[in-house]
Amino acid sequence: MRKIFVDTNLFIRYLTNDVPNQIDKVENLFDQAENGRVKLVTGPPVFFEIAWTLKSFYKLDRRTIYECLTGILGLPGLEILDIDILEEALELFNNTSADFSDAYICVAAQRCEADAVATFNVKHFKDLPTKLFPLE
Repeated sequence: MRKIFVDTNLFIRYLTNDVPNQIDKVENLFDQAENGRVKLVTGPPVFFEIAWTLKSFYKLDRRTIYECLTGILGLPGLEILDIDILEEALELFNNTSADFSDAYICVAAQRCEADAVATFNVKHFKDLPTKLFPLE
């Protein structure tokens, strides 16, 4: 069975239906995966790009972005790399004011047992359960 990595723009077309001649192709690919004819795979950078695009270009609110991202998790025939970290990061994103990418960084830091996160963007981590490394 063929394994196909799915890039951000296919999910954006699927979620927004803003390019009609492409949505049919995306739905066909997702149908093939659901029917077991292909195996689809994607990963965290795609989720970061989706969240950023939906916020900055489409001006969607946090709740809608959360629903879009969690909806992707349930697509039949789609393997998601680091899904356990993604799921936990999505819950942090949903329950805090942090951007999705910062929530992911927090969870990844916890998973690798980092003592702290070094960043200049301290305000981005104010609601997240992570210690910050003081940069002096």
